[in-house]
Amino acid sequence: MKPLHRHLVTGTAALLWALVALSAVPPAQALPYMSRPEITARAESAMDSRYTWGRESWVPNSGATAGPDCSGFVLKAWEVPRSMLYQEEHGENAYISPRYSTYHFYNDLGPWYGISRDSLAEGDALVRRSGDSGHVVLYAGGDRWGYPVIYEAPYTGAGVRRVSRYIGDEYRAIRRYSLSGSEILLDNPTAKSTAGSDVGGNWTRSTSVSGYYGDDYQTTYGTSARSYARWTPRLPSSGTYAVYLRWTSWPNRATNAKVTINTPGGQLVRYVNQRENGSRWVYMGRYYFGAGYSTGSGSVSIHATGANGYVVADAALFSS
Repeated sequence: MKPLHRHLVTGTAALLWALVALSAVPPAQALPYMSRPEITARAESAMDSRYTWGRESWVPNSGATAGPDCSGFVLKAWEVPRSMLYQEEHGENAYISPRYSTYHFYNDLGPWYGISRDSLAEGDALVRRSGDSGHVVLYAGGDRWGYPVIYEAPYTGAGVRRVSRYIGDEYRAIRRYSLSGSEILLDNPTAKSTAGSDVGGNWTRSTSVSGYYGDDYQTTYGTSARSYARWTPRLPSSGTYAVYLRWTSWPNRATNAKVTINTPGGQLVRYVNQRENGSRWVYMGRYYFGAGYSTGSGSVSIHATGANGYVVADAALFSS
């Protein structure tokens, strides 16, 4: 799918935009495609984390711990300025250059562009700017002009929240480039993972074996310690969903990787042989899940605990 067309700019404004945009997005790495439900799932994982000025990350599903500021929240949910996993990759409150602000969001100085509020869709953003201050939120649904449902990191001392509140005409609507369809497809950066050698408890990222979805996959060797990667979507309604996982196969992969599916009725367990069925969507079964975002009643995990080889966490797909 080709990126959406950007709105027209002319003259010196166009030149300025191009120069800033080129400096803002590292040329070595293209902006990765994301689905709208993936943006929502990342936003949900930040709920209740505490607004922290200048911070652009959080530990997923950790409650009232240090979280992002408003622009950092949208940056992380959109995986900007480069492909980033949930956890901090360069240390606590590390300086990331460039560090986009509401000024950049408002003036389209990055990999996003202005749209009509009438066309707002899940995962788009709304931004205002007045003088040296501003605010940016993610649109979740509902009324586009008056009281939309939004995700936001509101202000110091408050937690990231999902709320319906008034968003005035001073907010302009913007959309990220490189959006894929609306299927509930969650790539590996959207998985909360524990253990492994990567910073922040993530598994190691790799591109060694081709056939993966997106930019890369995550992998770690079997261990006796607690080690898993878990995908949690925000589901639009309660009901049955088919679950698929994806991995890359190789002779050093585990033949007994444990998969757990969390449902309102309890946890179900399956085992997969990752030396087979690589580079395709592998059906895990159809399960009843609850509406909304709940790791306990609507998620899937793959575990390295007890595995007899390398385990790969590439992507998960939920289909109604």
